[in-house]
Amino acid sequence: MTNTHIIGQEAEKIAADFLIANKLKVVDRNYRTRFGEIDIIAKDKKSFVFVEVKAKQTSRFGKPYEMVTAKKEKKLIATSKNYLLEKRFDLEAADWRIDVISIDYETGQIEWLKNAVFDE
Repeated sequence: MTNTHIIGQEAEKIAADFLIANKLKVVDRNYRTRFGEIDIIAKDKKSFVFVEVKAKQTSRFGKPYEMVTAKKEKKLIATSKNYLLEKRFDLEAADWRIDVISIDYETGQIEWLKNAVFDE
């Protein structure tokens, strides 16, 4: 297992604990499809929250959330929709959003960007 993989797993655990502390229910982790992967799937009351977790050892070259590219956003949208369809939800009626949790290990700062990615 690579160091970055271990850091990623640790960051996802921190993010899941953070969401639980903020009254969300984690329902799935590391959901994979041919489109990509969702790190955490949670419920905020009746809304599905698809969470991308980004972590960095230092923010000297930018914040962790800045690593979410346009290509990654498209993958997150496609994977989120796939999850909802797989669970037999109507995409038009389902209440869902995509958030990013950004963890800076240097400062210990956790940033939660709600509705960080939009489906246009």
